[in-house]
Amino acid sequence: MSKVHGSPRYLFKQFIPMATSDIVMALGDPIIIFVLASLTDSTHYLAAFALGKSIAVFFESPIIPILPTANAMAYQTRARNLLLNFTLILSISLMIGMIIIGYIPVLPTLFQIDAVLWQSTSLLIVLLCPWPLIISLRRYWQGQIIRVGLTDIIAKGSLLRCFLLTVTALAMAAFTDQGTWVAATALLAGTMGELLFIRNQVNKITLKEEKSCTTTLPDNLITMSHYYWPLAQSTISLWGARLLLPLFIAMTGTLNVAIWAAGWALTISISNAVRMLQQLVIRNAGQIKKASLYIFSISIGCCFSLILFVLATTSWGYSLLKYYVDSQDRLINGIQGILLASSLLPILMSLQNYYQGLHMVQTSTVAIGRSAVVANLVLIVTALTIIYFNATPAWFASIVCLATLLEVFLLAYQLKNTANSSDASYFKRNISEN
Repeated sequence: MSKVHGSPRYLFKQFIPMATSDIVMALGDPIIIFVLASLTDSTHYLAAFALGKSIAVFFESPIIPILPTANAMAYQTRARNLLLNFTLILSISLMIGMIIIGYIPVLPTLFQIDAVLWQSTSLLIVLLCPWPLIISLRRYWQGQIIRVGLTDIIAKGSLLRCFLLTVTALAMAAFTDQGTWVAATALLAGTMGELLFIRNQVNKITLKEEKSCTTTLPDNLITMSHYYWPLAQSTISLWGARLLLPLFIAMTGTLNVAIWAAGWALTISISNAVRMLQQLVIRNAGQIKKASLYIFSISIGCCFSLILFVLATTSWGYSLLKYYVDSQDRLINGIQGILLASSLLPILMSLQNYYQGLHMVQTSTVAIGRSAVVANLVLIVTALTIIYFNATPAWFASIVCLATLLEVFLLAYQLKNTANSSDASYFKRNISEN
C-alpha cells in the first residue's frame, strides 16, 4: 500500500466529513440554549432542558453503538437484517421507558428536584419519547454509509438537521414563551429531517455481500445481544453518569443547573468532534500503522482542546459567551469555569475513541464495557462526594475529565493484554506495526 494511504492528509480527508456530522449534530444543544436564554424565565427553562435532555440522552445511550455495529456488519446481509430487528426491539422498549419515567415522579423524589422545575422537565421527556427510535434508525443507516466510504452524506445530513432545528426553534420562540415546547419541537424536527434524508441516500448505495470474513458475526438475537451488550454497557454507564451529574447539581440550586446546561452543551459540541475517530480506526486499522492512527488522534484532540481553552480564557471568548447567553453575567462566569476545567477533554476523548476502535476491530467489546463501568462508577462516587463541599459546576466538569483519563488507561492496558493472548491472531495479523 502506498505511503499516502497512511498520511495525515489521507486520514484528514476521511475524518472531516464524519467529524462535521458530530460537530453539527452537537451544535443543536447550544442553538436551543441560545434561543431559550432569550425567553422569559430563561433560567427555569435552561435548567429543565439540562435535566430533560440528559434523561433523553440516557435513554438514547443503549442505541449509540448501533452506528459502529452497523459499520462492522454492513457487508453481511444476514447480520445487517438481524441488527435492524434488534434495533427496532431495543428502541421501542426505550420509548416506553421514557414515557414511564416522565409520568412517574421517582427522580424528583430521589433528588429533591423543585416541583415546578420537574413539571417542565417531565413534559420534555414525554414529548421526546420518539427520540430513541429516530436516533437508532439514523445510526443504523449511517453505519452502512460510513462502511462504503460516503462520509460526505453524513455531513450533509447533519447540516440539514442543524438547519431544521434552528429554523424550528426560532419559529417556535416567535409564537410562544414555553421553552419546553420550543426545545422538544426543534429537536424532533431536526432529527426526523436528518433520518429521512439518510434513509433516502441509503437506497442509492449498494452493499456487496462479503462471503469470506475473518470474524464471526452474530446470527441470532441471542448472539447479537452478547456481542452488543458490552458496547451498550459502555455508553449506558457513560451517559448514566452524565445524567446523574445534572441531577446532583440540581440539589445545589436551579441556577447551577442552568449554568451546567449552557456550559456543558458548549463543551460537548466541541469535544464530540473527536468521536468519529473510532470509526476512522475501525475502517483503517488493518491497513494503516497504529502509530499513524495514534498520532493523528492525538493531533485532532489537541486542536479541539485549544478551542475550549481559548473560549475560556480570552476576551474574544468572553464576547462570544455574552452573545450566547444574552449577556447574563451570572451564567457567563460559570460557563468559563466549565470550559477551562474541560479543556483537556477532547484529547482524552480522542484517545478513548482510538482505543475503543482497536478493541472493536478485534471484537473484544467486553473490554470496552468493563473500562467504562469502572471509570463511570468512579465519576459517580466522586460527584456525589463533592456535593457536600459546595461544589461549582466546574468541579463536576473536572471529574468528567478524570474519569475519562481513567478509562483511557484501562482501555490501553486491556488492549495490550488481549493483543498478547493466544486468540488475538486476527488482531496481530491485521493491526501491526509493519
